[in-house]
Amino acid sequence: MKIEAVKFVHPETKMSNADVIDVVRQTSTETFDGDLDTALRSVEYMLNSIGVKQRYWMKDEKPLDLMIRAADAAIAESGIDRNDIDVLIFCGIARGFLEPADSYFIAQALDMDHVDCFDVMDACMAWSRACDIAESFFKAGRYKTALIVNAEDYFRQGGVSYPSNFQLKNFKSLEYSFGAFCGGDGAAATVLSADGPDWERHYISTKKGADLCTIPLEGYEGRCMDSSLIALNGLGSFTAFSSRVFQSFSYMVDILQKIEPHFDELKTIYAHTGGDVNAYQAWAEQVGAGGKISYLFPEFGNLGTCSMPASIARDVDAGRVKRGDKLGCWIGSSGMSFSSYVMTY
Repeated sequence: MKIEAVKFVHPETKMSNADVIDVVRQTSTETFDGDLDTALRSVEYMLNSIGVKQRYWMKDEKPLDLMIRAADAAIAESGIDRNDIDVLIFCGIARGFLEPADSYFIAQALDMDHVDCFDVMDACMAWSRACDIAESFFKAGRYKTALIVNAEDYFRQGGVSYPSNFQLKNFKSLEYSFGAFCGGDGAAATVLSADGPDWERHYISTKKGADLCTIPLEGYEGRCMDSSLIALNGLGSFTAFSSRVFQSFSYMVDILQKIEPHFDELKTIYAHTGGDVNAYQAWAEQVGAGGKISYLFPEFGNLGTCSMPASIARDVDAGRVKRGDKLGCWIGSSGMSFSSYVMTY
């Protein structure tokens, strides 16, 4: 499978760590029980210690506008007529619809009236899963081309992270709200074709932490085992015990080791934007890949499903990655699942 083109678009508003702390202060003044200044100093320390420096948030932009910009650019660069694209897959975490799939509205806006459409949901792993599904369709002869589109807009008013995660109740609420302070918005579009060598993929999964990172809907209680960790920031809002998620580090080491035979030939290995670059670097060094890892997290924060396509797009646009380069991807996702894979750009 070949990436014919991949594009990433981010909003205009840049948010430094200090800017984020100001937002937390403004939204928590009326809700926080305790010494808010002490809590904010803890937030500042944690943000600085994990390596995030800035991120971009949507203010006046609409997710659809960013997705259309990314898709139009990717389609144009691919040289494939949009009417010749067989299937459009939307795979963002943030979404507008449970019915029908978001992909139908994206296709409508792109004037792709006859393209097949469906969505893929698997938290931050969704772009990787969508690519896997597309390649399976290619191998089966069902499709020859695909457009994968995703966007994350956590920080619009009423979004899955804002203002819910920024209205801290007490010091303890930092444990399950802090992850949102690292997040960033953006949109990506990837045009794939059946041409090119197969991607090599590996997956590991454990369900022990299924409730550690969630965005629950009304009625979720009847669809999962009892848990005291879900919906602490409300329905439709992000609740993430980031420090507990990172205790699953052994899986991250094990999954990276799966592509060890390719380390020497890989141009780089893209780390998911899921958090602490120091932790990722330590895990990589355990398997001898410390010098191969690329991090987008410091510049863009956690982009969710956009992390892999954004990483590739940034390097391609900057000329750091060229045709024929072999690339690795390394990701952990809530649920929990872990993946590493190798592709030829």
